[in-house]
Amino acid sequence: MKVELKEAKAVILPAEGESFDPTRIPQAVKDAGFSPGEIEVTAAGTLRERDGLLRLEMSGPVAEFVLADGEKAEELKKRRDLRGQRVRVTGKLYPSHADRPPGLTVEDWSQPED
Repeated sequence: MKVELKEAKAVILPAEGESFDPTRIPQAVKDAGFSPGEIEVTAAGTLRERDGLLRLEMSGPVAEFVLADGEKAEELKKRRDLRGQRVRVTGKLYPSHADRPPGLTVEDWSQPED
């Protein structure tokens, strides 16, 4: 973890080969006595569309993110050839609501080489 107090910014990375639940970050920040700001997440998984929603399916503590909004959301949604393919998405985390999983905006995306 890298913390920059002047910028009120922290970078949290899992240990190599490990993963963690980024949806727990806001509460951890609150528990430490601070107010959480925007949380940017980069996640890799399989791109799917279900119930009219674009989703990133992953293994690990968070099984999927709903992908919506963001600078490149429409661009990714138009890429129907990527359904079922592995993609990496960077975006702002937003909490789950109703019966939906947590979500990410799509600020950037790529196809990982791994």
